[in-house]
Amino acid sequence: MTRTLIKDASVVTMDDSLGDLPRGDILVEDDRIVAVAPSIDASEALVVNAAGMIAIPGLVNSHIHTWEIALRGIGADWVSSRDYFGTLHGNLTHRFEAPENRVVNLAGALAQIDGGTTTIFDWCHNLRHPDMSDAAIDGLEASGIRAVFGHGTAKPMYEDKSAGKSYTEIGQPRAEVHRLRTGRLASDDRLVTMALAILGPDWSTYEVTESDIRLAREYGLMNSAHTYGRPGKRVAPDGMWRLQKAGLLGPDHNVVHGNCLGDDELRMIIDAGCSTSATCIAEMMNCEYPALLGRVERFGGMPAIGTDVDPYFNASMLAEMRRCFYQQRELDNVAAARAGRHPPAAHATTTRSVLRWATMGGARALRMDHRIGSLTPGKQADLVLVRTDDLNMFPSLPGGDPVHAVVMSAETANIDSVMVAGRFLKRHGRLSCPGPALRQLKAELLGVRERVMARGGYAYRPAAAGERIYA
Repeated sequence: MTRTLIKDASVVTMDDSLGDLPRGDILVEDDRIVAVAPSIDASEALVVNAAGMIAIPGLVNSHIHTWEIALRGIGADWVSSRDYFGTLHGNLTHRFEAPENRVVNLAGALAQIDGGTTTIFDWCHNLRHPDMSDAAIDGLEASGIRAVFGHGTAKPMYEDKSAGKSYTEIGQPRAEVHRLRTGRLASDDRLVTMALAILGPDWSTYEVTESDIRLAREYGLMNSAHTYGRPGKRVAPDGMWRLQKAGLLGPDHNVVHGNCLGDDELRMIIDAGCSTSATCIAEMMNCEYPALLGRVERFGGMPAIGTDVDPYFNASMLAEMRRCFYQQRELDNVAAARAGRHPPAAHATTTRSVLRWATMGGARALRMDHRIGSLTPGKQADLVLVRTDDLNMFPSLPGGDPVHAVVMSAETANIDSVMVAGRFLKRHGRLSCPGPALRQLKAELLGVRERVMARGGYAYRPAAAGERIYA
């Protein structure tokens, strides 16, 4: 048995029954938290001095396309999401090969760990054949991160006449789902587990959506779908209502985005037990409606958040939390003013709200809240230590709110340590991946980027005013 004692941290448990400890200890045995208390004596334990640090549960990124890390730095000035779909799904998505999927998923997962994320929903939708799935899973496993591997498929946004049918008519491949779920991803107790990343009623026919959800349930998997809800833009306009009538909506269905959903449909989705994942930064850049955060809470749900797409920005959960806070606080203030109640007696959205979305919200969305999301004895030892003596954080403690400090000030450089399942993957500000191996990985990642862009004939250039770029 391996024992680790984290001492003298400011402990933010995100467990209402435990509360927070201005100064406390966390005892980890093997892969589990066994005690959280003001002071713990533990013989034969590795002692980690966390004085001046904030301990939080590991962040849960509930929606990220991990493979897109190879395409960073090309999309922030795209005119609309059509440029994203055209450039990626109409071209570059299809230029990856299996060995490259291992590289991008390993690099993407390590980048998440570096920024304090311990769990990701890897919405992997560049898959064309089983070797690509295996390679993507290899990359996740090599990183040590906790991950839900969302099996998606590469489907071009523009019709492939040789295929004989639209991508909207192509569902999840049963044989591949069976192979993975009865093989390496059969267990839900391992670090990398499985889900289905489906098109859903906004992007596929109702018949395909129903078939995909029934397939997921047959194999005991959650399913997740991009849901935009724009009137006139949905492949199956009444698809969500039909799914609800058929009994196919529940806690195993995850709605990504959903900004345009009307209150009646959103309430129905939440009442059915579905989870929602907001990716606020990406949505602010491309959607005319705000992220589903406060609206979800108003109807009794708990939002989860994610980072989505690296081509637009560095997919940092720390940055995502801040942006979610800013946007929802602004919406709260505007609503209060319109109702004649500004300034409000108390804010509806606090920094703790946002940290909850990034921890317990994500854990619930992934149906893992019994295992992760809070520093609760019995749960998996997924935690993060944040230094407060760096200039951008100092002097947050003592006397300040540690949640405020993390949400409003913390950057990747302040993440001292990251533990997943009782194992440190980052310590003293450095990833456990050795320096030479990390340098080699960066070289391989650059090679992937250059090959993918060359195969797709892509050359970056700034968009002219109003221009659409489909490379």
